[in-house]
Amino acid sequence: MQNEITELNLQARIAAEVLKRILERRAGLKLSSNPKFISRPIVEFMRRMRITSFEKFDTTTAISVINFFVGKSIENRESPIGTIVIYVEFDYLVMLLQKLGYPIEENDDSEMLDACGTLCNLIAGNFKSGLCQLGYVNLEMSHFMSFRNEIFEGVLYPAD
Repeated sequence: MQNEITELNLQARIAAEVLKRILERRAGLKLSSNPKFISRPIVEFMRRMRITSFEKFDTTTAISVINFFVGKSIENRESPIGTIVIYVEFDYLVMLLQKLGYPIEENDDSEMLDACGTLCNLIAGNFKSGLCQLGYVNLEMSHFMSFRNEIFEGVLYPAD
């Protein structure tokens, strides 16, 4: 059990460092404090992770998801080995993407969701590279899926 916790902590630290570097180096933004790692139970319904922004934000939120797969398992998309989910408030997303150099039309919901997916892809790709540098197996990434406020059908995730 201790090895699992250590592995999860290491992966969380990689994800936090990836996000920090993207924000600092590419967007010129500095975090006000270091990320805090909090383990929370996953809310599951019909073997899918329930995703909603309503407990986190009071405003419209973009949510993007990318699944990671080992080898050919990406073809059947039924057995992800990992999942990244990001939530970004619409108001903040416009400023963030502009600082990252991506033009964005803030009055177009589909463009806002694509922008969140672009950010998720950037984070997931750098996370995957960080894992590879530490000797983890090279993972395949799904295309991002983006939603507004909630993912009603839930998201596949590795339940184990």
